[in-house]
Formats: sequence, C-alpha cells, structure tokens
Amino acid sequence: MKGGFCISSFAIIRKDDSRVLLVKPKEHEKWMEEWAPNWRLYGPELLSNEYKNWRFPSSYVREGESPDKTLKRIVEDQLGIKSYQVLSSKLLNFYEPSRRYPGMMHWDYCFVYQVRANEDLTIKPWFSSVAYIDPKTLELKDFGSAQGSLLPELS
Repeated sequence: MKGGFCISSFAIIRKDDSRVLLVKPKEHEKWMEEWAPNWRLYGPELLSNEYKNWRFPSSYVREGESPDKTLKRIVEDQLGIKSYQVLSSKLLNFYEPSRRYPGMMHWDYCFVYQVRANEDLTIKPWFSSVAYIDPKTLELKDFGSAQGSLLPELS
C-alpha cells in the first residue's frame, strides 16, 4: 500500500471518572526499538512533535505477534503494570491522508482495549509526563502519531 498500513494495540485506562491515561514520550531507545520503530524514519521536526504531544499507551503489533500479546507488552513493559484486567476490546480502522506521503492514503487498524489497572503507575524513564486527562478537554492536535483519531471513541 503506497500510503502505508499500520496495525497497533492501544490500552485505554480510565480513572474512576471519565479521565483516561495519557503519556508524553521522551527521547529513549525503547521508543525506536520497542513501541514506535517507525520513528526512525521521521525527520527532526516530526520526531520533535512526537515528544511534545500526548499519546495513549500503545505499540505497533510485531510481525507474528497477536494484538493481545502487544497489549501485554504495553501494559507490563511500557507502563510497568503487572496486575490488570481487560474489560473489553474492539477493532477500529481509519483511512486517512498519509502524513508521510502527501497525496496518498494510509490505513490504521487499531485494536483498542479498555483496561482496568489494579495498581498505581509510576513514571518510567521513557516518559516526560503521565497523566489522567478528561478527553473532552483535548483536540486532535494535542496528540502525536494521529492518535487523536481515537478521541470520538472515548465518549
């Protein structure tokens, strides 16, 4: 596919109210190697935007890996949460103009999991910020990697 195709898993973790867990990455090898290897192809400006914008805890599905295994990597490795429950899951797909290839379209297949964390989260060295935020206060531009496309799914 000329404009690209991505398969990802997302962990939507909520507080007791409507707030959802969001993270801001900071420069760390884990992003390039584990969770967002496509960032290696980004130019300095696009990469800088990824480090200053919010994102849902997420990762690309590796070749041969199930979306459920990807979720486990996200929750356990990326967030450091060992005790959690998956409440529900659904598959969403988006067909949008490619940010990397102007004039072409890009497919995103997103396995979105509603997750309950049974323990507190601590900030890991690959995050500059971790917060529970009301999604109604956010806009598409507040997110990196077009993750804001998931906002309408949170209501």
